[in-house]
Amino acid sequence: MKKVECSVENPSEHWAFIECEGKVAVDLGCGRWEHVEYRDPSWPTTPEWLLIKGAKEVHAYDIDKAEVDWYNTTLSPIKNIKAYEKNISTVEDLREILRLHNPKVIKSDIEHYESTILELTDEEFTSVDFYAVETHSDHLFDMFTNKFNSLNYEVVAVVDLVHARPMKAIFAKKN
Repeated sequence: MKKVECSVENPSEHWAFIECEGKVAVDLGCGRWEHVEYRDPSWPTTPEWLLIKGAKEVHAYDIDKAEVDWYNTTLSPIKNIKAYEKNISTVEDLREILRLHNPKVIKSDIEHYESTILELTDEEFTSVDFYAVETHSDHLFDMFTNKFNSLNYEVVAVVDLVHARPMKAIFAKKN
């Protein structure tokens, strides 16, 4: 397992270890957050990063309507990205997304609501081949680590977000 530190929000560093070649990916929390923290305009957005990493198509979700509108008017016409406005705060919200897109990759940065992923049944959880999840507490990180281990996923990398500790991004693929 790789362990690295990251101090920027650049997807090429923050989400460096995501594996999505040829797969349908869902980006939960695709917002650019430019109004909250610095984002270099040369950086790709996370949905663009998923395409760079080889995703066949990206379904990007965010609670911010302005972000979703930006994606759908700026990127969707020229790239294989479709954005949706949705507050993902319950396991039922997540189940709906799984039913709609049958993703094999999930990237999640939904500000503590990533815990909804842990509420999926084992069958639902293991329908996804690869997870990249930003955890916002040590407890949540430990819960994901335990879940991955119990369901035969290999944690391939952990990115310690040193600019926002205790946050980490954990990357796991199904064996």
